[in-house]
Amino acid sequence: MNASDPIPAIVESDATGDIKNIFDDIKNVTGVDVVNLVWRRLAITQNALPYLWDVLRPAYESGFISHQAVEFQNQLVIPKLPKFKDEILFASGIDNLGKMTINNILASYNRTNAANLIALQAALINLNGGENVALEPIQKKLARDILLPMPRLPAISDLNPNIISLVKELNSFGEEDGTIIASMYRHLAYWPNFLALIKIALEPIALSGELKRAIENSREQSAKKAIYLSKFLEPFPESASSLCFKEIKNVLELFTRHPLSKMVVICGMLIEALEK
Repeated sequence: MNASDPIPAIVESDATGDIKNIFDDIKNVTGVDVVNLVWRRLAITQNALPYLWDVLRPAYESGFISHQAVEFQNQLVIPKLPKFKDEILFASGIDNLGKMTINNILASYNRTNAANLIALQAALINLNGGENVALEPIQKKLARDILLPMPRLPAISDLNPNIISLVKELNSFGEEDGTIIASMYRHLAYWPNFLALIKIALEPIALSGELKRAIENSREQSAKKAIYLSKFLEPFPESASSLCFKEIKNVLELFTRHPLSKMVVICGMLIEALEK
């Protein structure tokens, strides 16, 4: 655990033993090359990560969560951004390889944010009890694009002050809390000019209130999916301590209320804005 993250968390490269095994399993099951901050945050509390992953893993593995996430994304109405045309990207110093890498970063976050938003909300419902039914595996899983490995997620301390300021300003758009700096912006900091283009595009929508309305809608729509999903989750073990339960609940409430519900909207907008 170090200053690489804006909140206490286990850095993926520092993980060992059972935590590393779970991190590797999360990447294998979700098909994404990085471990989301929410899992790494839970890893600092004894038993929190294994308890939550044991509850959610069958639903991820079966493809059930992926189906719910895709349906959610297809139904979600998000604001439109001006297109980031190739000539604008090239003039900003972003070549074809840079654009391909940016697209891959956005696709990775888009996949995990929607799935995690629904899954973690369902786990919150599950924490409060409720009737469970058997989960039938989905026989035909969704065909998913193969995502390439992403560049290393830079620590905040790796960025120069001007980039840090820009990342924090972007993070404030549509935000009500600000405790967590969305990792996607840090990943895109390899292309400062692209961050500047995002700021120019997002600022009017944020100032008008349209972005916040879209985020509220994402919370409402994902909650409906989570209520349905929660019926199929295994209960948390009764042996878990009340302190562990409280920590899991606090972390899930923070992430689902703020970065995840916000970034499913913003990431979707950016993907639509990039020319294929």
